[in-house]
Amino acid sequence: MGVLVVRGPIFHSAGDETAFFGWIRKIGAVQRLNGRGRDLEIHLRPGRVSVDELRELRAAFHRYAMDTSDLEGLDRDG
Repeated sequence: MGVLVVRGPIFHSAGDETAFFGWIRKIGAVQRLNGRGRDLEIHLRPGRVSVDELRELRAAFHRYAMDTSDLEGLDRDG
C-alpha cells in the first residue's frame, strides 16, 4: 500500500493522544506514523493488510471519529 494520508483525530487530552498513537503503533501493518498539520501519514508495510489489522484500524478510526472510507481497498491491496 505505501502511505495512507488521513485527517487526524481531535484529542481531548494528552492521555487520549498517547492512547491513540499507542494503539495504531501496535497494529502490525503500520510501520511508521508522521503528523503533517491536521493530517496523519500512516506508513504501511508492503503487502496485504490482514483482516485483523484492518479491523483494528477501522476500530481506532471509528473510536476517534475519523473517516473510515480512507481504509477502503486496503483488504484488496498486496
